Amino acid sequence: MFSLAAELAAHPLSRDCLLGCASVFLTAAILDGLASKAASVKIQASGLWLLRGGWVLLTTMLAYEGLRSHSLPINGSAEVLLSIAWGVSGLSLFLDVTFNHRLPTWAIAGTTGLCLVASGFLGGVVHPLSTVGKPLIAMHVGAAILAYCVLGAQALNSAAYLLQDRALARQQFGGIYALLPALVPLDRIGAQLMGAAVWLLGLSLVIGATDLAQRDHAAVAVPKLIAALITWLACGWILLQRRRQRLPGASFARASLLAAIPAVVALYLSLPSSR
Repeated sequence: MFSLAAELAAHPLSRDCLLGCASVFLTAAILDGLASKAASVKIQASGLWLLRGGWVLLTTMLAYEGLRSHSLPINGSAEVLLSIAWGVSGLSLFLDVTFNHRLPTWAIAGTTGLCLVASGFLGGVVHPLSTVGKPLIAMHVGAAILAYCVLGAQALNSAAYLLQDRALARQQFGGIYALLPALVPLDRIGAQLMGAAVWLLGLSLVIGATDLAQRDHAAVAVPKLIAALITWLACGWILLQRRRQRLPGASFARASLLAAIPAVVALYLSLPSSR
């Protein structure tokens, strides 16, 4: 067992592995885009199955990286991007299986592929984050990454809603608009995703505040916590207004896209290379 661990530690994931996995997702995005022009169900199904296969491949790569480093795959900017790519694509597949709600394959596969490409060019672990004996840190980072994955999926869901809403207003039903889901499920899933993001990010902030009280405050990335708090407050306000029926339809989608701005800032400040 120890010899196997030593062999794994000597062989981290290479850039070629990451780019190879990215090519699977990018091919899925291209096939889904071609399906709209050719109106081919078979091409669209091929793109979807490539997305599913790519997610299985990415899951295997993350499991390998976890066994190699004996920790969660959060030990650097490259690994964080890998986790986000896995979360976004996995969440889309979960929505497809559980709620029969399929986000555009080209959007999910394209986003995942770009994350993998960026991860490949960022290289390996530069500033490892040790979570040995620090379960609160692992829970804090894990909840935050899941929250940003959900917010990423919600941003894509909101963009799809606005595109579909614009298409219906202009009575355009062909091309890329034919690949988009209907407005009602987009709106319903968007509210559920925003609720999940508020819960996960709130959990991360509570755990982070608990850990903050037990550590040297000078070692804490205060700008990251502030950006995360702003994101949580913005998402909470949007969800509250939604439930009060003050942000219907397109207004909710636009507000969700605006909430993604502080989320991107918070995510960037959370990357180990930005500390």
